[in-house]
Amino acid sequence: MNLKKDTFHSGLLIDLDGTILNKNDYISAKVIFDLKKLKDIIPISIVTGRGPQDVLKFSKLLNFYGPQYGENGSSAIDGQSGELIYKNLINYKSCEIILNEISFANFDYLVVSNGNTFVNPSENLNNISSIVVSSKREEDLDHFNSKIGILEGTLSQKSIDENGNNFLNYHNEFSGKDKSLKHFINFYNLNEEKTFVIGDGLNDMPMIKSCKNSIAMGNASNKIKKHARFITKPINEDGVSYALKKFIYPLI
Repeated sequence: MNLKKDTFHSGLLIDLDGTILNKNDYISAKVIFDLKKLKDIIPISIVTGRGPQDVLKFSKLLNFYGPQYGENGSSAIDGQSGELIYKNLINYKSCEIILNEISFANFDYLVVSNGNTFVNPSENLNNISSIVVSSKREEDLDHFNSKIGILEGTLSQKSIDENGNNFLNYHNEFSGKDKSLKHFINFYNLNEEKTFVIGDGLNDMPMIKSCKNSIAMGNASNKIKKHARFITKPINEDGVSYALKKFIYPLI
C-alpha cells in the first residue's frame, strides 16, 4: 500500500475497546478481515486510550501502517516499527499532585512513562504522558477528580471498558482524540468530508464531535450517539463491519 501524502482523500480513525475489541481483547474474524481489506484502499489508524505497547500489538495484528494513536492522543507511533512520532508529557507538578493523591486512595492505576506502561508502580517515574486511575464505581472517580481540582496544562477524561471498569485519564492539555483526528487529516492531506471516525466511549466524544462523518457504535451511550452522524450495530454484532459496508464504502 502506497502511503505517500496526497495519495488519499479518505481515511478512518477507529477506537479499540468497545469498538473492535470485545472482552479479553478479542476481535472477531469478520472485523479483522474487513479492516484488512479496507486498509488497502484508505489509511486506517487506531485511536485509543491504551498505551503505545498495546497500540503496536493491534496495529501489527491488523497490518496497519502510518501513525497510530495511543493514550487518547497523547502519543503516536508508527504502526509497524513502533517508532515514536510524537508524545505530549504531563507537567511535573501535575504528576506530583495526582500521584500523591493516589497514594492516599485505594485505586489501581497505571502510568505511561517513556512509552512503557507500569501498573501500580512503586518507583519514581519520569517523562510521564498518561496517568490512568480505575474503579468499578464512576462516582468514586468523580470524587477523586474533584479533590484534585483543575491542574494547569492537564486534561482529565473519563472512559469505560467492555468489562464495566471506569477510568479517569490524565493527559497533557494538548491531547485528545480530536487532536489525533487533526494530525491524521494533516498527515495524509485528507478531505475532511471523506474522513471517518468510529467509537463508543466518552473519550471518543471529542473526535465524534469534530468529525463530519462520525459513527457511534450501537453499544455506545446516548450521550455519544446524539453527537454522531451515523449509528452502527453493537460490537457483538460486528458493528464495525456493518459501518464499513453501510456508511464508509458508499462515501469514499
